[in-house]
Amino acid sequence: MVFSVFLFLQILFSTSENSIEVEIHNVRNDKGQMLISLYNTSEGFPYEPKDYFTFPKENIDNGVMRVKIPINRPGNYALSVVDDENENLEMDKNFVGVPKEGFGFSNNALPKGLRPPAFDDAKFTVGEAPKTVVSVALKYY
Repeated sequence: MVFSVFLFLQILFSTSENSIEVEIHNVRNDKGQMLISLYNTSEGFPYEPKDYFTFPKENIDNGVMRVKIPINRPGNYALSVVDDENENLEMDKNFVGVPKEGFGFSNNALPKGLRPPAFDDAKFTVGEAPKTVVSVALKYY
């Protein structure tokens, strides 16, 4: 509990103003929420995020939704995005494993057959600039 409060205060009072602005394209409706997982290494990508964010689906303009994620330090990152229409915090799949909800990755990295893309295919660099813009096009089956 003490660690959680400390971490929250550290983020709240951080002097860093860097952020990732995520432009999510092809949003098909306003039901549910967007689930965005952030990775700074290949470890766990894309199934076990250390950091994830949920955003209500609002302010969608012509199928595009924009959200901002604060970043404490520059480096390499990758994103996975799930259009979590039923708000259960996971990607729903049918009986053969095909996603039932929209999904996408930074760099618009594509799955390889039935496997997700590699971290290196989805990674991008956040530098010293206050804002890094990343575009993700959702795919629906």
